[in-house]
Amino acid sequence: MEYRVKPIGHIEKSDSAIKVVVNAKFRDGLVHLDLFSHAIVLWWIDGRDSPGDRARLLANPPRGKGDEPSGVFACRSPFRPNPIGLSIVAVQGVDTKAGVVQLDQIDANDGTPVLDIKPYLPSSDKVDRSRVAPWFESLER
Repeated sequence: MEYRVKPIGHIEKSDSAIKVVVNAKFRDGLVHLDLFSHAIVLWWIDGRDSPGDRARLLANPPRGKGDEPSGVFACRSPFRPNPIGLSIVAVQGVDTKAGVVQLDQIDANDGTPVLDIKPYLPSSDKVDRSRVAPWFESLER
């Protein structure tokens, strides 16, 4: 079975701003997003969407750590069978009429298609007592 996904907007990055620009027909979906401090943005890793990138299932751990490659489901590599990116971002402002969500940061590139935006809920999105691979242990928790 195959699924079709259509972008709801795109990322715009400049020296002074990072934002999601939502297509006009989806802008009502932004109502009350400004009541949340953070959101989850799902985006298409369009720069890594090729048959070769989709077929690659092993990737090297970041920063040259680890003795051998990891499976893509055990890392944050952009190589994925379905190149979907996920970022948790701080919502710095929402203009529903203009379809603009101001963000603090996102690891997507300028022009990247955005698939969905969901509010971040600490009650269900935060995980206590988590465990990570050794090459991620030095990252802030």
